Amino acid sequence: MSLQRSCLYSIEPIGIGSVEVESLSSYISRLAAAHCITVGDIMTHLIAPELGKKYINNIVSIGGNGFYKSSSAINGYGIIAEDFIKVIESLTCRKDILETTFVNCRGLVPFRGLLKSSRYWCPSCFQADLESKQTVYERLSWTLQPFHKCIIHDRLLESTCPFCKSCMYTLERKSIPGYCTKCFYWLGNYRDKQSTGIYCRKINDSMRTFFLEFTNLSFERDCVSHSLSFYIENNFEGSLTKAADFFGYSKSTLWGWKEGANLAPLKALIDITSKLQLNLSSFISVEKSRMILTDNCINKISPSERTKKNHDKIKDFLGIAITEKKPYSLGEIAKLMECDRKLLTQMYPNECRQIKKFYLNSIEVKKKNKSEIMKKNINNAVYTLKKQGTYPTRAKIEGIIGNGMLREEKYRSYWEKKTNHLLMGDNNKVINLKENGRADCE
Repeated sequence: MSLQRSCLYSIEPIGIGSVEVESLSSYISRLAAAHCITVGDIMTHLIAPELGKKYINNIVSIGGNGFYKSSSAINGYGIIAEDFIKVIESLTCRKDILETTFVNCRGLVPFRGLLKSSRYWCPSCFQADLESKQTVYERLSWTLQPFHKCIIHDRLLESTCPFCKSCMYTLERKSIPGYCTKCFYWLGNYRDKQSTGIYCRKINDSMRTFFLEFTNLSFERDCVSHSLSFYIENNFEGSLTKAADFFGYSKSTLWGWKEGANLAPLKALIDITSKLQLNLSSFISVEKSRMILTDNCINKISPSERTKKNHDKIKDFLGIAITEKKPYSLGEIAKLMECDRKLLTQMYPNECRQIKKFYLNSIEVKKKNKSEIMKKNINNAVYTLKKQGTYPTRAKIEGIIGNGMLREEKYRSYWEKKTNHLLMGDNNKVINLKENGRADCE
């Protein structure tokens, strides 16, 4: 009897079937760490050859972050997710890799509005993993766009390293769960004060239940359309106007979802099930949950009441953002608080000025860090080419650090300065480097 042997360790994904299920991007990072290599090494020597995608092979050969910028798609349900699932399953001989993604949600919600475009994390989860001596990993729930806080610790998710102020892609060449990919600073519980008192515990419990069903149930393409049709007919007397007023969406938008012309985004699906006071499974299985909304219940929800905001909650959040110097933009805060930015600036002008100041300062810090990293990459590229006996032309440098990276004047000037510094050396050696560079181009 022959046993199939895996190319990589067949480590088990963490939290399968639970609200703390691991994401596929985290699993790939853990695979790399288990073999004492980087994610970039696995991509270059194992994943890219198996995928056979031309654009990924180009990135592997010439460098750049083209793929990593869109690496959030690995955790979704599109072609990229499917390709990575097949390759990782083949390399590990496992059959449960698809459960670290949202492949079961195809046909339920559109891809747009599903995933965050960058890396988010909960410091409390990282710290809990470390202190309990468990494996540190990244949860799949952190990748969902409408999920702004951890469904376990009721804490706002972070997206900026507290040490170097860098933002990160979902997956990078040197990704390590729990650590910054730029400065390798520990991203665990670096703040004592948490924002647990701002949000309603009941809402957090409902989000936890929603995520559990969202990741574990199977859905048909038109299930939301059928459910909306049912509730509009039975609870709103078939009136699209009443239903639109109740849910807070335009008639044309609701009609498109009802007729199946468009899929309702994830945030809208959360809003609809929440306002109907139904679990996702109950909403989909209309025959099992037929909630009756009376005329009084519908009529009492007037537009003025729908837009009424909890100012105590908003004020508390602004206070915490100022105390902890969180680098939020006013637009992000308005989105978190589900209110208009104009309302914030009119009602809380002093708080908004302080928050704006923190945000602008954080942008300056990010620009400075980006500039330092770019100059370091240029130095490394020049050194590498010089060591190979190749003249550091712009094309050669961009082939290492990424196409178009020298478009900005300051980086181009820095490259020219480094090149001129090279020219100050042995002229014969420079001539040889130039000849090698021309030979490579030919």
